[in-house]
Amino acid sequence: MTEGRRRWGLPASVRGVTPAALPLIVFAIAGLLAPVLSPADPAAIDLTAGLLPPSADHLLGTDQLGRDQLSRILYGARVSLSVTAAVLAISMTVGVVTGTVAGYLGGGVDRVIARVIDMAVSLPGMLVALAVIGVRGPGVENLVVAMSLWTWAPYARIARAQVAGLRGSPHLDALRLLGAGPVRVVGRHLLPPALAPCLVYAGTDVGAIVLGVATLSFLGLGIPPPQPEWGQMLVEGRPFLASAWWLAYPPGIAITAVVFASNLLGERLAGGDERPSILRLVRPALRRPAGASVTPAASADDDAVLLRVRDLSVGYPYGDGRRRVVAAVSYEVRRARVLAIVGETGSGKTTSALAPFGLLDPSAVVTGSATLSTGAGARELMGLTPRERRRVNGRQVGVVFQDSLAVLNPLRTVGAHVDEAVRNAGRGGRRAATRRVSEELLRLAGLPDPAAIAGELPHRLSGGMRQRVQIAVALAGEPELLVADEPTSALDVTVQARVLDLLGRLRDELGMAMVVVSHDLAVVSRLADDVAVMYAGRIVESGPLATVIGDPDHPYTRGLLDAVPRPGAAPGTRFRTMPGRAGTGPDETGGCAFAPRCPIAVAACAKDRPALEPTASAPAHRSACPRHPGGAARPPRTADEREGL
Repeated sequence: MTEGRRRWGLPASVRGVTPAALPLIVFAIAGLLAPVLSPADPAAIDLTAGLLPPSADHLLGTDQLGRDQLSRILYGARVSLSVTAAVLAISMTVGVVTGTVAGYLGGGVDRVIARVIDMAVSLPGMLVALAVIGVRGPGVENLVVAMSLWTWAPYARIARAQVAGLRGSPHLDALRLLGAGPVRVVGRHLLPPALAPCLVYAGTDVGAIVLGVATLSFLGLGIPPPQPEWGQMLVEGRPFLASAWWLAYPPGIAITAVVFASNLLGERLAGGDERPSILRLVRPALRRPAGASVTPAASADDDAVLLRVRDLSVGYPYGDGRRRVVAAVSYEVRRARVLAIVGETGSGKTTSALAPFGLLDPSAVVTGSATLSTGAGARELMGLTPRERRRVNGRQVGVVFQDSLAVLNPLRTVGAHVDEAVRNAGRGGRRAATRRVSEELLRLAGLPDPAAIAGELPHRLSGGMRQRVQIAVALAGEPELLVADEPTSALDVTVQARVLDLLGRLRDELGMAMVVVSHDLAVVSRLADDVAVMYAGRIVESGPLATVIGDPDHPYTRGLLDAVPRPGAAPGTRFRTMPGRAGTGPDETGGCAFAPRCPIAVAACAKDRPALEPTASAPAHRSACPRHPGGAARPPRTADEREGL
C-alpha cells in the first residue's frame, strides 16, 4: 500500500457516491440478470398456487394468479429501469443539444428557444404525459415519448445557461481566430462543459422518472399487463393489502429505495453541504484539541513567531549602479495569524513578501535576514542554495500568486499541476494514488466535482476557480506558512468573499500562518490579524488590525482608509484622494517619502527620515510619522473613521 493510500484514502466524491448509488446499482444488476436470477417465469399462471405466502419455494410468495412475486420484482426492475434509461437518454440528448445551440447562437434564436423552454418547464409534467398517452394509447414506446416530453426542458435550461456564460470568453474568440467552425466549437468545446451539470441533475431525475412511470402504471396508463412493472404490481396488490401484504409491499419498497438513492446520488454529485475537514490533511503535530483556540496570545515569545524578517533590502541593477526598491523592511508573522502587507501599486509589498523565499528575478540583490522557525527547527532563508530552498518552498511554505492564468501552464490540465505538486512534496505514490490525493486537495480548496475539474485546462476555469487551484497546489506540501500575493485583485466582489472565506477556514482549521499582500484595506480587514502598511519601499505603519484601522497614525494609512467606500455615505459623496504621485523608491528623498503628498508635512519632513517607532496608543502599534514640536496639527478623526471598515 502506498503512502498516499495510507494517508488519504479514497476521495470524498467516491466515498460519498458509491453508498448513495448502491440501491440503483443493485436493482440495475438484478434487472440485467433477471433471466438468470428469477426462479420462475414471471408470466406463468398457476391458479392452484394463488396468494401463497412467502416460503422456500416462493421467497416473496405468489400473486392472485399464482405468479412468482420475486420473479416479477426482478423483471419489473428490468422494465422500469430500461424505460428510465431510455427517457434519460432522449431527454438529455434533446435538452443538452437544444440548450447548447441556443446559448451559442444567442440573439433571436436564443430568445425563441428560451421561451419554448420556459413554456415546457411551466406545464405540469404529469398532465403532459397523460395527454400524450391518452392520444397515443398505453405502451412502452408511448410511455417513453410521454416522459421525454416532460423531462427534456430542465436539461435545456441548464445547458443554455452554462454555454451562455462561455459564449463571449477569450478562449472561444481565440478558437474563431484560429479558424474553428461552429460545429467544432459547439461539439468539442461547449457540449462537454454543458453536459457536466446536466449529469448531476440526472442523478436526481432518475428517481422522478421511476416514480412517474410507476404512477402512470398505477393509473393503468403505463406498462400494460402481463409485463411486470412495479407500479402495475402495486395496482394488482391494492385489493389484498389486508390479506396478502407480500403483493404490494415489495414493489413499494423497491420504488422507495430507488427514488431515495437517486436523490442522495444527486446531492453527492452536486457536492451537497459536505465540507470535508482539512484536519485530515495535516500532520498530527498541527492538530489541535476540540475547542482549543488557534490564535496564540500576543507576546514577545520567540516560539510564537514563525517568520521573522529583519532589515530586508532589495535592489536591481540600474545604469552603472543599483537602485533599491525595498529598504530596511522588518516584520514578523506569528503562528496561526494573518499578516496583511498593504500599499499602493509599486510600494514594494509583493517584493517584501516574496524576497525571503528567493522568488524574485535572478538579478535582484537581497540583503538582510529572514528566519523561518518550523517544526523542523529554525532556518535562515537568506543565502540558501537552490537545493536547500526546494526543501522550504512548496513544503514548509506555500505561495499563491496574483495572475493565476499566467502561473498555470495552459497546455497542462489542472490535475497535472496538482499531481506534480503532490509528487514534489513526497506525498504521491502510483499515478492513481497521486490523482486521488490531488482530487481531495481540489475539493478542500472549495472546487465542486474535483474529478471533472482535474481534467480541465486552466483557461476553461473562472478566475476564482483558478485561484482555488493555486491554493490546492500550495496545500500539497502541508505548509505551515502560506503567502498569498493579491489573491483577490482580479475577482469580483462575491468571488473575493469566497476566496477570503476559504483562506480564513484554512487559518482556523490548520492553525496556518499567512502573509496576504493587497492594495485594499477593505479586503484584508475581514481576514488579517496584523497589518503592515508600505509606501515607497518602506513600512510606514504596522500593528494589530483593529488598532491600525480604528486609530491610524500615519497620514498615508488615513488616505488608504479614506479611499474605501462607506455604505452609509450619501449619494454623490466624492472620495477623498491624496494629491501628487506615488513614491518611486526608498531612496528618492533624504526625508519622508510621503512628505510631498502629506497634508500635515512640515519643512523638516523633507530632510529627516522618520523611524518606525511605537505610538502612544499601544506598544505593538508602530508608525513612521514624525511629531515635531510646534508642527501642524493632524486633522481630527471623525466618528466614521474611527469605526474602521
